Amino acid sequence: MRQGFNVRPPVGREAVLEAVTDSLLRPGGHGAVVVADAGTGKSLLATAVAAKLKDRMDMHRIHTSSSLSAVPYGALAPLISDLDPRETDSPLAVMRSLMGRLFPDARYESATAPLLIVDDAESLDEASGDLVMQLVTSGRLRVLLLTRRIAGLPAGLSNLVWEGALSRHDLPPLTEAQVHELCVQVLDGPVLTSTSTDIARVSGGNPMLVLALLSESVRAESLVFRNGVWLLHEQMLPPEGRLGDLLRAQLSGLSAGERDALEIIALAEPLPAAAAFSLGLHRAVDSLTEAKLVDISGDPVRLLRLKHPLYGDVVRRLVPAARSARLRRRLLTVSDPGTEQGENLLRWVSWSLDCGADVPDSSLVAAAYRANNLFDSALAFRLATAVKDPAYAMAARVQAARARFQDGKPEAARELILGVSAAAADLTTLKMAVLIRVELIRLQPTDDGGLSAVAADWLAGVDRIEESAGENPDSELAADILSSRRGGRLLDLTGRIAEGRFGSAEEELRTILAAGLRAHDDEAVLIAKILLAEILTESGRLQAAYGLSHDALTLLDRGGHRFMAYYQFVLYRHLRVLVWLGKWKEISATIQVGVSGVFGALVHVAGAVDLTEAVMHLRTNDAKAALDRLTASVEGLRTSDSQGLLTLSMGLGAFIAASNGQPVLAEELLADAASCKPRGAATTRLLARGYEAAARMLLQPERQPGITLSELAEEAENAGFVSVELELRFLSLSLGDIEGLNRLQKIAEDFEGPQGSVLGRFARAVLDDDADELLLMGSDPVEPGWERLADPCIAAAQRIAKAKGDHALLQRVQRVLGKQRGGTGSGTKAGVPLLTRRERDVAALVMQGYRNAEIAERLFLSVRTVEGHIYRTFEKLGISKREELKQELLTRDASA
Repeated sequence: MRQGFNVRPPVGREAVLEAVTDSLLRPGGHGAVVVADAGTGKSLLATAVAAKLKDRMDMHRIHTSSSLSAVPYGALAPLISDLDPRETDSPLAVMRSLMGRLFPDARYESATAPLLIVDDAESLDEASGDLVMQLVTSGRLRVLLLTRRIAGLPAGLSNLVWEGALSRHDLPPLTEAQVHELCVQVLDGPVLTSTSTDIARVSGGNPMLVLALLSESVRAESLVFRNGVWLLHEQMLPPEGRLGDLLRAQLSGLSAGERDALEIIALAEPLPAAAAFSLGLHRAVDSLTEAKLVDISGDPVRLLRLKHPLYGDVVRRLVPAARSARLRRRLLTVSDPGTEQGENLLRWVSWSLDCGADVPDSSLVAAAYRANNLFDSALAFRLATAVKDPAYAMAARVQAARARFQDGKPEAARELILGVSAAAADLTTLKMAVLIRVELIRLQPTDDGGLSAVAADWLAGVDRIEESAGENPDSELAADILSSRRGGRLLDLTGRIAEGRFGSAEEELRTILAAGLRAHDDEAVLIAKILLAEILTESGRLQAAYGLSHDALTLLDRGGHRFMAYYQFVLYRHLRVLVWLGKWKEISATIQVGVSGVFGALVHVAGAVDLTEAVMHLRTNDAKAALDRLTASVEGLRTSDSQGLLTLSMGLGAFIAASNGQPVLAEELLADAASCKPRGAATTRLLARGYEAAARMLLQPERQPGITLSELAEEAENAGFVSVELELRFLSLSLGDIEGLNRLQKIAEDFEGPQGSVLGRFARAVLDDDADELLLMGSDPVEPGWERLADPCIAAAQRIAKAKGDHALLQRVQRVLGKQRGGTGSGTKAGVPLLTRRERDVAALVMQGYRNAEIAERLFLSVRTVEGHIYRTFEKLGISKREELKQELLTRDASA
């Protein structure tokens, strides 16, 4: 870490801090009670309150405990130290001593009531509680009570809460956004979103656990600072050190029955409540639930789980092997979780292996599959390699290969999966082997036919299995064979779409979708819908794409662990639709679908999520936040990038850095992008090249680019990538090139979403010489994040005014431009000239009388490039002829 863990203002507690402070200062008020679980920051909040009120009232703070609760006035001991030991049983003597401490000058009536802060007020003894209650009701004292539950307070004080004399303030767990803020604050640097989200989920938003997790993870080097970003490079968080001590302390006060119940639940998690009750653990479960150590959920089968995953890890580590085996045998007397196929199968199989018990190979394979779906690669590999029966060997190899791939060991996965497609004897093993091969190809594209070749192998395997089944397979197998054939066709279409060969793909997908709906084949419906959404997105039909991708995401969530292999594939495509439509509020909720409670799942989509958030910040005109998220995105994509987004993230980051005066960072990102082998869909690769070209134009405007944005836009047009073409033409436009407006207007008219409407409006205004519309768009951008259009709008309006000789219009243009230059507008930044360095070089030679060909020769440019510089210079300066280009215009622009 770059600096230590400092005491800082409580994150996410601003509103509660203000409310508590107001309650304590309210005339006629008695005080406040803060109610929250252990570790949620009650004490830190009280410290912040004390800091705010230190100049307004005297304060005293006492700490209670379970041991002091048995001693009358024990909690008040620090405030009654001068009390004669012989008078400790006298309430009057205690009151006299306490008043002497609270009011040392004995002026009770005129003095401001002091504040008493009581930590762990539920352990306050009754005698102290009664005394404090009397002082509060008499107006001599104000209190701030910190407690886990109101019912635990002494009766007099709890009555004051129920009556409203003491205001109640609940302190909820931190949200994921607040945990991210806390992580950034403590670690003093950017944090990968998936890292803070996983920490939020594991800790339950408990600030104490968050801080302990950060401290211990940094110490154990599972949380590392890499390339400017903090991230978890291992999925496991260590329940040891300070963290383990904290959790053990919370569990130390349990009775023998409660500990038995907690250990059994942790070892068999989740445990059917009926099994626990059959063991006579009713009261223990009730106590653990009340203490918020255990949750009960599920309907109709009620299941018991530890409140936080960390508690389970700690408990399982603390249980000796012999005791673990005894608890397992005890549980077997009332139920056999090994016969279940639900959520408790995985933990039961793992527990059985730990105890040395025999586990059926079928259960090992099923549990390995589930462990992979939960991204617990180490456990999945252990379970898969424990399989001994040759009948399950092929299925076990598939799960072992998947575990190795998810663990970042693609070569090991490739070796394990080799030959499985040709030898698999069942359709499920065949399909899973194919899916792993697909992921390996996405990670490292090959020249042996790619996805189409894998699809052909899949269909050949289906033919082989169908032939071995004979002429009359049962109805279930026949349905599975048809489903597998749909899967093979969908995989082939996936490859064609990734290569940009849309052709007849849309029609074929609609045919497969209809067949999948008739057969109730949710898996085929899921993939067909998301692929259709991808095609519609690329062609600008965003509303229809949104409906399809939203349906696909719903199917993904409804399918639970069954469809987790498609999580990244579906999520990225849906996020892309949301970005194009500007549905920012929906993005945060979307990334939770399918992985709620699955620790480590977000590691695999972190880069795509942060890239999405970067675009969101860019569109809402927050370039700094966008660049921070892109930095995190690049690092996340270095770790996991199944969709080939790394160069896109680097290119966009380089463009933003170059646009905001960070040339060194931009050059570094461009160099990194150049060293990466292009991956991902053809649309992604083309858009990445566009951002890289735009960044280079900003960094070296005097240098002839290898390929221009206009040329890349034409490439997108020829390929039918409407969305990419629109973005590239907008990029070109924002850099001063207004060529291709007729084409821009044409595609913008049919493009659904805010981008199309704004760009179409601009194109129409320029083509119609509508200066009023251009001024309106330039002075008050109509769509958040489109301030880059302001300069082209004003430049075009200025040209129109000049060409028409409309002096009144020209004055309006100058007023808008003056506001922008003065920093009051939202367009051009103050201090930033309109002309690039190369444009000023060309303009200087024009004023010296050189012809275009001569300028091109002197500056080592093409004549076409010189013509483009001159055209854009005239647009920006509001002139229409070479004779109007004067030195004072260049001087004024350069000094901006």
